[in-house]
Amino acid sequence: MRRFLIMAVACLMLSCSCREMTESRLPRPAATPSQRGTNRVAASVTGCLSGSDSVKVFLKVSRVIDGDTFEGRMTVNTKEAYNPGVNPWAYELTKVIIRISGIDAPERGQYYGDVATLHLQWLISGKTVGLKLKQRDSYGRWIATAYLDGADIAEELLKEGLAWHYMEHDCNICYAQLEAEAKQDGRGLWCDDRAVPPWEWRRMSKYERDAYRN
Repeated sequence: MRRFLIMAVACLMLSCSCREMTESRLPRPAATPSQRGTNRVAASVTGCLSGSDSVKVFLKVSRVIDGDTFEGRMTVNTKEAYNPGVNPWAYELTKVIIRISGIDAPERGQYYGDVATLHLQWLISGKTVGLKLKQRDSYGRWIATAYLDGADIAEELLKEGLAWHYMEHDCNICYAQLEAEAKQDGRGLWCDDRAVPPWEWRRMSKYERDAYRN
């Protein structure tokens, strides 16, 4: 009798093990259409906000903060507006601050700071710009290469002598060349000896900055 019970328990355990292995090999139920749609929207928004090699994120500029920083609301690339995997509302409800990558414009109050801010306002205020998002900085801003009608906005500011190439954080050879040409021609901030890089200005005391103000 005892031997019979042991054999019965062994058979039961073997049966359970086989059933679990069989179930694990079966395909999982497919997601419903509504679940697939939700997943596509989430993936699309997350993918765009984490950066891309192509310009898929567009932003309607609502405010220019200074010569290299602006704010606006995300919008959809018009070429992808009818993509069922893109939810326009998910973008339009997202308000972000953008810091232009690769350059550092004079701070407000610094020599040529107001000029740089006004030029960027004239250039992009109320317009839609394309973005290649890279990462967030310590202030929560998105670092991005920004484009207006396909033209690199950072290049425009460097050509006019309204920003420094931020070499500490960027190795763009084109940016370095544009800065050198503007400096050689004395354009913008390069026409005055009071021009001091913003990263040095930010380290100065309040009294030291007085010599480099507008």
